Amino acid sequence: MLNHCILGFDYSDSWDRTCERLPPIVQLLGVKRLTLVHVVDTTRRINVEDSEAAADSHLAKLAGTLSTELGIAVDHEVRRGFAATELHEVARRHEADGLIMLNQSHSAGRALFYGNTTLNLARLTRLPLLVLPADGPAIEPAGTLLLATDGSDPAQAAQRMFEHYLVDGRHGLVLWVETEEADNSALVQSQIADLTARHEQAVARLGKGSAVREIVRTAEDEQVALVILGKRGTTPIQDLMIGSTAEGVARESRRPVLLVPAGTGL
Repeated sequence: MLNHCILGFDYSDSWDRTCERLPPIVQLLGVKRLTLVHVVDTTRRINVEDSEAAADSHLAKLAGTLSTELGIAVDHEVRRGFAATELHEVARRHEADGLIMLNQSHSAGRALFYGNTTLNLARLTRLPLLVLPADGPAIEPAGTLLLATDGSDPAQAAQRMFEHYLVDGRHGLVLWVETEEADNSALVQSQIADLTARHEQAVARLGKGSAVREIVRTAEDEQVALVILGKRGTTPIQDLMIGSTAEGVARESRRPVLLVPAGTGL
């Protein structure tokens, strides 16, 4: 599973606060190793405090602190260039199992999320991507998981991830939002019925209307620990679109969101 994750770190105040909320999500996902990566942006003028040496020193201290707090191996790396591309390359080179990024878009709205590192990385990667909201609440590591499904291939990959973590009595909520465009109702209902029959601690819920709005609202109302949903991208062209629902939920949710690419195996 997500044994080794690459965590993109940017020194913002938001990341400092988010680091305090890492222990429960690391425990939930069963992460055994973290690699902290800071990418020096070569497109702008570099100040002394932004130099690679300064970044390396800062990350080394943070890695030591997090290793002690989380009880796992934590190393670090400093790169130069385009952030999403460099993070993707680090994950490939280390044969990592997933990536962790921060969503700071809530205060600035939709425009900030578009074109930012998190969205660009979501488009590039074929690894699961955990999006942590900068202003989200602390979660309970044994809290409820929310699977948002639409019966698609990416949704099936997300379901496999959901079922993997649905252990030790953890409760799960399976949400299907029926939209006007939906034409596979029978298939989705059959998949959900099969899932809940195999996991007595999982319950199903039907929503109607905007998928993004219903998923985000349900996650908040139920105070879930994690939202799991699939993202598009099985070819280089498709990778340019992660799906409007996945993108919208990752942008708007104040609960952690795990985007699972189609084809993700366990």
